[in-house]
Amino acid sequence: MYQFKTNIDENEYRAFLAENAYHSFMQLPEWAKVKDNWGKTLCALFDGEKIVGGALLLIRKLPLGKCIIYSPHGFVIDYSDTEKLGAFLSGLKKYAKSINAISVKFDPFVPNRNIDGQETMPNFGNDFDKTIENLTALGCIHHGFGREMGDYFQPRFNMAIPLFNENGPIDKKALLKTFAKGARSYIGNYHKNRGVYFECTDSADDLPEFVRLLSFTEQRQNIHLRNEEYFKKIMDAYGDRAKLYFAKIHLPTYIDYLQKSIDKGENAEKNKALKEEAQQILASRGDTVALSTGLIILPRKEEKIKIAEYLYAGADTSIFPNLSTPNGIVYASACDALDLGCDYYNLGGIDGDLASPLAIFKKKFSPHIFEFVGEFDLVIDKLFYFGFEKLLPKAKKLIKRVRK
Repeated sequence: MYQFKTNIDENEYRAFLAENAYHSFMQLPEWAKVKDNWGKTLCALFDGEKIVGGALLLIRKLPLGKCIIYSPHGFVIDYSDTEKLGAFLSGLKKYAKSINAISVKFDPFVPNRNIDGQETMPNFGNDFDKTIENLTALGCIHHGFGREMGDYFQPRFNMAIPLFNENGPIDKKALLKTFAKGARSYIGNYHKNRGVYFECTDSADDLPEFVRLLSFTEQRQNIHLRNEEYFKKIMDAYGDRAKLYFAKIHLPTYIDYLQKSIDKGENAEKNKALKEEAQQILASRGDTVALSTGLIILPRKEEKIKIAEYLYAGADTSIFPNLSTPNGIVYASACDALDLGCDYYNLGGIDGDLASPLAIFKKKFSPHIFEFVGEFDLVIDKLFYFGFEKLLPKAKKLIKRVRK
């Protein structure tokens, strides 16, 4: 007989996740430490002594003693087993009522295998259509198939580099060959010859430089990402699994390379201009300058988690954009994910039309497309839910129109 419990021991919950290799890093207890402005609990469905379904629940307080619950990329469960799924939802609903929740929002980590008639990835243990069918049959509200990154709490489309082929795991050389020529041409000896090298650290002391480089991307794309405090939360929570990668250039080596190219008559005018720029930067900033960066969550090998996550990236393209160092950041960190036994290196969210500059950059790495099933609500309080989900968004739109 199934039994639903909350406030599960972290170690017991982690042991359950370890048996389910294809889950989101947002379902780890660490994510609650990052989202520390929410309450949290770990819940699980037991079949005897064994956990057969679980989730991290984040709880946001609202006025009038109400709250909403959100399970980011949850739940971790067999969505094809309607008896098990029904028992989990029933237990969750009772718990949600006990804390005056309006609804439980969740977005299962279940991707579509078949996109535009092409099979793109192995099954993560749940079928796309069956998951939607079973959840809606059990009373959950599906919010459709939006294609823009901002439609839901999490982007419904991701791009992820496969670290395997039909014969199993690939090596680093084979990985590089899968990249588009325009990407792989700027990796390896291209960077080494020009004095570009890559560093990896898990020290929060390097966050100021990471944030500095991230600011260039924010300005270029007219977006606002996160502040240093938020990134420190990630690094504190995930410890040595949260890695900062930096692409740096040793300017004397680059200047020497440019001079040799000039002496050979190779793109003399262009290389003279680059040499002059490099000498000016050397004089003002010293021998070594960071050009780009990335924040990546890498699992520990013993955890046997199959997905690494490329979370944030930034690059100072005001100097030496021709070096394309973000390509090297992706390759260096993807190689580390390969060494850890990962099947995928998730490059993160994109718009579903696959035409944005972000998607075009990620396409260079020959990724698979993850189209997730989307967002669901388990309604707890129908009256408040209608006001919160329907009336409040309409009121906000009306206010915007009046102001215009």
